[in-house]
Amino acid sequence: RSAQNYIDKKRAFTSMPHDNMVIVPVSQWMRDEMRESYLKDYPFRVIHNGIDTDIFSPQPVEEVKKKYGIAGYDKIILGLASLWFREKGLYDFIEMSKMLRPDEKIVMVGVDDKTRRLLPDNILTIRRTDNVQELAALYSAATAFVNPTWQDNYPTVNLEAQACGTPVVTYRTGGSPESLLPATGRIVEQGDVTGLLEAVREFAQMPHTELRDACRTHAMANFRNQDKYAEYIDLYNSILRR
Repeated sequence: RSAQNYIDKKRAFTSMPHDNMVIVPVSQWMRDEMRESYLKDYPFRVIHNGIDTDIFSPQPVEEVKKKYGIAGYDKIILGLASLWFREKGLYDFIEMSKMLRPDEKIVMVGVDDKTRRLLPDNILTIRRTDNVQELAALYSAATAFVNPTWQDNYPTVNLEAQACGTPVVTYRTGGSPESLLPATGRIVEQGDVTGLLEAVREFAQMPHTELRDACRTHAMANFRNQDKYAEYIDLYNSILRR
């Protein structure tokens, strides 16, 4: 059915007059991909996703470090996913764990029992936290948030980490690098696990307060939910005025 489904969808989507529809990708990368599709002749307007920057903000970290036994580590490497599998970087973290120094610790959040059995003992796993404040504290406690994703459009976790004052290290995948500035993140090529770890170590040598402030300032200027809502309202109003 795939060929017929494609024909049916193309007919349905392209039946909309070009001046009556604006396509809103959430990343520049997605817009570029869609320009290769049968929708290429429609107008596009990129509106990035936003987050609640009141919830995701720099938090005290002493309690969460004590709870999970990571207070003694100089470098905390945080990974987060709702489901862990190859495309989310599961095996990249396993490879990274083989390169760790004694003062470095990987913390992976969102790990179920099946995935836990695949991971070495030197990775701290957290099943899931429904407490958003604790999640913000984990972001805040990390030296860097590492996102070795192999498939992504515009990951919200990158925004959350920066809003909590934590820099991001990610692969050059889809729209994942789009939320980063040189002052708030590093981009390495897919599969370069050594490059991920070197970037974390680079951030660990930087003044913490300056790094935190740069990430937070960038987040407040670009990731606020309220600003993204306003962009949609502006788009709707512009269409209504036609």
